[in-house]
Amino acid sequence: MEDKFMNAMLNDAALGGPLLLIGRVFMAAVFVVFGVNKAVNTPQIQQYMALHHVPGQLVYLTIAVQIGFGVLVALGYRTRFAALMLAGFCIIATSLFHADFSMPGELSHFLKDFAIAGGFLFMIAKGPGPLSVDAHLMRVRKRAKLSALYPIRGV
Repeated sequence: MEDKFMNAMLNDAALGGPLLLIGRVFMAAVFVVFGVNKAVNTPQIQQYMALHHVPGQLVYLTIAVQIGFGVLVALGYRTRFAALMLAGFCIIATSLFHADFSMPGELSHFLKDFAIAGGFLFMIAKGPGPLSVDAHLMRVRKRAKLSALYPIRGV
């Protein structure tokens, strides 16, 4: 019974589409919020990076990655590429900043960031869903291709 319900829900664009949209927004929000936080608190973030032997100037690339790819994921534009970049970011950043498991909370951060990377891998495999810029552009391209194949004859 549960499988029938879940399959029907996920295969129905009217139900699955909003779930994928909400999931994209939830995952993207973390990156946009933390990217903005880094932009507002750049000197403190650079000090934190220096403590971990990471050049502080990389904060600007980090801000661009978090906000830029976060917005792309939320919109569902170039979603698979943006998800790949954020999955990589999660793995690299957590390996640099949260790998000292003798510190309280570090294992939590490490596992959480790897779980988020896993969510992005699902996004890469499944795609952004029907409520995305990617899906809209695909529909537009499909219509244009059909129009080219079957032009409407003038009267």
